Amino acid sequence: MRLLALALAALAMTAQAQRPQLTAEQAAAHTTAAYLGDWTPAPLADLGAEPPDFVVKPGESVQAAIDKVPADGTKRWVIHIQPGTYRGPICLKDKAPIALIGTTLDASAVVLVDNRFSGKPKAENEPAHPCWPELGKTTIGTSGSTSMLVQSNDVQLISLTIANDAMDGVRRGEAYPPGVGEGGGAQAVALTLTGDRIQLQGVRLLSHQDTLYVKRRAPDQPARQLIRHSLIAGDVDFIFGAATLVIEQSTLLTRANRRKPGQGGIILAPSTPPGLSQGFLVTHSRLVGEPGVAPGATAIGRAWDAGVKAGTWTAGVSPSGMAVVRDSEVGAHVGPWAPSTSRRAPDPARLNEFNNRQP
Repeated sequence: MRLLALALAALAMTAQAQRPQLTAEQAAAHTTAAYLGDWTPAPLADLGAEPPDFVVKPGESVQAAIDKVPADGTKRWVIHIQPGTYRGPICLKDKAPIALIGTTLDASAVVLVDNRFSGKPKAENEPAHPCWPELGKTTIGTSGSTSMLVQSNDVQLISLTIANDAMDGVRRGEAYPPGVGEGGGAQAVALTLTGDRIQLQGVRLLSHQDTLYVKRRAPDQPARQLIRHSLIAGDVDFIFGAATLVIEQSTLLTRANRRKPGQGGIILAPSTPPGLSQGFLVTHSRLVGEPGVAPGATAIGRAWDAGVKAGTWTAGVSPSGMAVVRDSEVGAHVGPWAPSTSRRAPDPARLNEFNNRQP
């Protein structure tokens, strides 16, 4: 066992040596405070301090409670979701400020879940999602697959689980739905965040490919999103998008056994707008893999050149993914940065680490 541990440690050190490292001076620009800028996160809604505005019980609709919240912005509206599993798509749109709270200290007690996926067929006049119609298309699409879509500023999600279980039955590349496979269609988003000043605390985000989608309403609009003390689990590009995202004191879990043997995983896939120097920041966290994830088989990340075909990426015009992982535990399952989605080589000026260590 000691020899195995030493071998794994050597693999981890080799992989880290192949990944660009920031200097201490460079790392000073990549802190939580720097990424949040002039935003001081609001105190988290506390059920112990005052009663919620709405309570959702098992058998009731979370969406119905959200729909009751006025869009006047005069106070933070608080919805308490009691323990249970609530299935179906959820749309939280233009309801700022608002907080959804599950069970304190047990995020697994409240589960918001759906099972739609990108390649799932639909009628052209059928909405893909209450927040994302996608009319005129014959499949759900990645954005439409999300179990919960937030299109609002000043949102807090606290102590709950948001999941997409569409691919939970797939093992070792077998039992995919018809027309879906390793080549596409299996994207199944658990949570999409579109907005600024969004806080997640003590949540569990569970899926496989494309678990967490972090977006901007427009390239020039702020989109600061802060996730603390949480678990994000998936296998391919499972944290992706264009927002300014800070993940702090959390666990990023690479899942095993959905894909065919020999197929690797990818953790981060930033699609930072050109000219911006703040994309994803992972700090004081743990990057771990489930049993069965081979050493070095998971890329720490790749740039998502959204909408760019291979060979057409243009500096200063196309997205240029930015990510920093620092002061964290990085497991032996993690290998180097992968080429971008348009097949560019990893940019050492945009994809970096600082002061990471083995578990």
